[in-house]
Amino acid sequence: MAFENNIPSLHGATVDAAREISERRATTISRMVDEAAKHGLDDQFAYDAIADYGADNAKEFRKTLHDPTSFKEFTDLFGTDHNREIYEMETVKKTDDELIIDFHYCPYVTAWVRQGKTPDQIARLCEIAMAGDHEFARSFPQLEFRLERTIADGEPRCRLHFIRKGATVNSVEE
Repeated sequence: MAFENNIPSLHGATVDAAREISERRATTISRMVDEAAKHGLDDQFAYDAIADYGADNAKEFRKTLHDPTSFKEFTDLFGTDHNREIYEMETVKKTDDELIIDFHYCPYVTAWVRQGKTPDQIARLCEIAMAGDHEFARSFPQLEFRLERTIADGEPRCRLHFIRKGATVNSVEE
């Protein structure tokens, strides 16, 4: 599996510096997982720690919302911060019932490829890293979260799909 589509198109001092920080985080995660394996430990500790980090991020995000139970307010604010440029995020669909955001670049995958990780290792490291996103979403009971594709699995982009609880929607295929 190749990751030839994971090439950033946006550049600038700020976004490049932020990506470097993300790459360092990714490298730290993989080195911790590697070191744990040397000691006979599995990677569940990393998954759990990153899930906790996601819950902490959700607490902070909830503070920015006037009504943390509002799906509309969530969709109006999620993905509008500095991360939008880092991950080259594109809002594919935004309605009263769903928000779909594609990520066209992942600095984590870049770091793991640079480390010489195999495609299977990269896919697992992505699962660990995305534990934070899954836990973040669980902090908002008005929505369902689907991770529909990832660059780490060889796809050209990651797709995050947020659905208002009780809504009936289908995935956008491209």
